[in-house]
Amino acid sequence: MAVAEEALLNDARHIMRTLVGAGYEAYMVGGFVRDRLLNKPVQDIDIATSATPADVMRLFPHTVATGLQHGTVTVVMSGRGFEVTTFRREGKYTDHRRPDHVEFVDSLQEDLSRRDFTINAMAMDVDGEVIDPFGGREDLAAGILRCVGDARERFREDGLRMLRCIRFAANYRLQIESAAWSAILELGSLLAMIAMERVRIELTKTVAGPDPVRGMRLLCESRLLRHTKVPLNWHPLIPRDESRAVDAWLNDLNRAGLAAMSEPSRWASLFLTGGQPTDDADAIMRKLTFSNEMRTGILRAMSLYGFIREQLASGTDDTCRIRRTWLDGAITFGRTCAQQVLEMRWLLTDEPWFEVFDQHAEQWLQQLDVWGPGDLDISGRDLGTLAASRGPWMGRLLHTLAVDAGMGDVENRKDALLARAVQYMEMWGLR
Repeated sequence: MAVAEEALLNDARHIMRTLVGAGYEAYMVGGFVRDRLLNKPVQDIDIATSATPADVMRLFPHTVATGLQHGTVTVVMSGRGFEVTTFRREGKYTDHRRPDHVEFVDSLQEDLSRRDFTINAMAMDVDGEVIDPFGGREDLAAGILRCVGDARERFREDGLRMLRCIRFAANYRLQIESAAWSAILELGSLLAMIAMERVRIELTKTVAGPDPVRGMRLLCESRLLRHTKVPLNWHPLIPRDESRAVDAWLNDLNRAGLAAMSEPSRWASLFLTGGQPTDDADAIMRKLTFSNEMRTGILRAMSLYGFIREQLASGTDDTCRIRRTWLDGAITFGRTCAQQVLEMRWLLTDEPWFEVFDQHAEQWLQQLDVWGPGDLDISGRDLGTLAASRGPWMGRLLHTLAVDAGMGDVENRKDALLARAVQYMEMWGLR
């Protein structure tokens, strides 16, 4: 166990011992127990207790009342927050998302019975003893994802659980139990009750997981994304009768090595292989409430990818032309986008120039020491001395000089750059 994880566990045990010492029950619950049994790294630990929120706040000096209406207090230890929640039963889910009310109880089993899946309905005491009333450990061993109790009831309570089901099945490589899968196919329309932000969070965790292609396959087969509150119009993730097209898309994702990419590259690859132009991808990401930073980065990577394919559409095998196109695009769209396209380069394997690109693109990028006009030894003011008037041509010329300097065709020295600028201006009829 990593040092940070051991420290996290020690702090959780300290909280539990404090609660037990005061006469209450306390257990680590949920994802921690599941991942601990699977020897997976954990980043946070939730605690369930018979103590009321008032009891918890009385026992610990540093707390935050993060969800008193649901019985949750965050206890701060060593700068980390631990959610400590009172055992509870839940009322009706009128909005198919959150319970109308909760009622505190003194039974751990009753608390666990309200959870979504058996693998998430286990608890562990301070000594490491696992309490597993619903067979979560057996389901993990068998590779089965099963709801606690009746699957339809669980999904009617909270429609988001259907997306969570697909996420857990993909990320933990589990087979969805037949009753749960049937319930997803029957109750998909409940997803219309779920905020798009929550949909994005589940999709992002699936896309960023260890087997994103399996996640996409399950989403396609479930057709859940047909039912989002805001229509996504995202083909092929909301297929109708295009099974062959979906299979081809999933095969492309497998061939591209989606799981080896960074998260932004994965999203860009999903859109590119799915045939979404940047405008459509932008609309989908806006509907899913992506941050501006993430959305812009993905769109720029898609644009650089498209730029390279468009510029080399003639199928050239000219190494100089391929190199210039690649470095021109890298300078235009930036270092981060260029690195993303390198991650996605297996999407280009059918291009006649792929072999040259694959062999040299990374090295060419490493050799690039001019990443834009700001790195040049001249500026727009210097170019202004060469012509009677300013205009858009100046930005175009500075970019062209940056590409020339980046490729080593001209020294990044003021006199050399000005001489090259004069040549371009004469070529463009500006002098």
